Amino acid sequence: MKILLAVAILMLLVVMPTSFRAWADTSPVPVLDAQGYAEILAENKGKVILVDFWATWCGPCRKKLPDLEACRAAFPEDQLVVIGISLDFNPETLRSFLKVNQLSYPIYLADDNLAEELDVQAIPLLHIYDVAGNLRIVEEGLTPKETLCGNIDELMTPLP
Repeated sequence: MKILLAVAILMLLVVMPTSFRAWADTSPVPVLDAQGYAEILAENKGKVILVDFWATWCGPCRKKLPDLEACRAAFPEDQLVVIGISLDFNPETLRSFLKVNQLSYPIYLADDNLAEELDVQAIPLLHIYDVAGNLRIVEEGLTPKETLCGNIDELMTPLP
């Protein structure tokens, strides 16, 4: 009887994560508007905040993702926040991309007005905020990982 119970528990543990993943894969990507963007910045004041504006159809944007992941991993989570804001037109395309390319930071789908309100005119585009919440770096295009991580490191210390 104990063996049967142990096997049943083991099977349940194996099936549960799969069921959760299946549920998570069907959830919609959250949509972010200007108010939500401002709230994210306010909630994370005291940390460096890196915002990546990108899209799945943008080759340079996809090429940049591993470097963003590497910089995300190089700093403690209580010091660096990374978020991605997708400018994809089709939410399903983004969701499918994220199923295959799992990222370690949250991804949002920009609402119809966010890019215009934040003056995003080209991607890939990074907005990097210092610990005081000031937009300090705006980088368009590809940035070498060493430069990106170095810029983040410099912003960890508040200005006098």
